[in-house]
Amino acid sequence: MTILETIEKDYDFTYPTLYKQLSKDGMLDWGVLGPEWFNNEFPHLRENPPLLLFANDFEIMEEDEITEGMQEGMLFADETHRFVPFGVTGAGDWYAFYYNLQDGNDVPVVLVYHDSNEAVVLAKNLQDFIFAQLLEAVTNPDPKYPGLIANGDMQENTRHFLRTHAPYITPHQQEIVAETYRKGSLTGEELQAILEAEINFEWLDSSFPYQISE
Repeated sequence: MTILETIEKDYDFTYPTLYKQLSKDGMLDWGVLGPEWFNNEFPHLRENPPLLLFANDFEIMEEDEITEGMQEGMLFADETHRFVPFGVTGAGDWYAFYYNLQDGNDVPVVLVYHDSNEAVVLAKNLQDFIFAQLLEAVTNPDPKYPGLIANGDMQENTRHFLRTHAPYITPHQQEIVAETYRKGSLTGEELQAILEAEINFEWLDSSFPYQISE
């Protein structure tokens, strides 16, 4: 039994099929995380980027971190909210599957803020979340803090980014990302228009409190 299967059994849920495929394909492996990650791991990962390597403010959670997160939960979280984390921001906020809003095979992805009583729905499923993150990676680039995608040859980075992630999004989504990367960047307004047209659903961008009420 794999660690992910053990987590499923222990907490009585089933990971999205796409997440399991990403794991099988090695896309959840960012190498050895830690202070020396950028120097030791990033140089050879950039040519075959694993899951959301070049995304804005996304860090993969290793399986032991997921296990720890499931055991401890988000601080003050009401246990009626079924979060299963798979990534974190630099500030420690969770990217998580939210099983309370599961609709068939679609398990929404939410951003759970650790220092405020708020979680925001980012996409109806993992596929749409990946699509959105591929676009956000080149939205309103900050010259002072350009992110990993601008480290070295940005055109080459975006080409590799799309190549390794194309199997996990639709052909139509691939076309949109490819055209965006040819263009070079998006404004926030352009990104919002694309997301509203392509991945809109009832709960998109909605937020809700998740902590225990006093």
